[in-house]
Amino acid sequence: TSPFTEPAASANLDTTSVPLCEECLKDCAAVARCVQCQASYCETHVQNHRISKSTHSHTVEPIDGSASGTAISGNASIAIPASQKCPLHPSQSLTSYCTQCQEPLCMLCVKKGGHQEHPSSVLSLSEASALRRAAIEKLLESTTSDAAVLNQAVEKVTAAIQSVHAHTERVSEEV
Repeated sequence: TSPFTEPAASANLDTTSVPLCEECLKDCAAVARCVQCQASYCETHVQNHRISKSTHSHTVEPIDGSASGTAISGNASIAIPASQKCPLHPSQSLTSYCTQCQEPLCMLCVKKGGHQEHPSSVLSLSEASALRRAAIEKLLESTTSDAAVLNQAVEKVTAAIQSVHAHTERVSEEV
């Protein structure tokens, strides 16, 4: 049994264990699941989720397609890679990153884990990844530039050593 399913309490649901909408007050079968929120929704609430200002960019996967690894993002179907799970909330996927705490977060960590005190530090994993990539590229450019400077310095030192050896030989011959 999945941690996201509950026994059906309603007579209109004929299975013994179905995913239920996490927004409905009554037992309503879920038809989709938000990858970022890790929440299941019925048809009505999944539509609300898709048009909400705060969640319209989330990826929603159909319940029946979740095993195949297919997700719906807008009108396109995309593959979902296996996600890492939160160490504090093992049923939750890591979806965000706190730049202040320098740790990945699930939605429960974001909502209830003390990161509300610094919300501007919480980024989506893709935003954090893009920032990290840019920082690494900048370091790589700097390192490449430093390597060129070091190579020039090595050439100068090598030339100086050769000059000292030549001078030493001349002095030895004179003596």
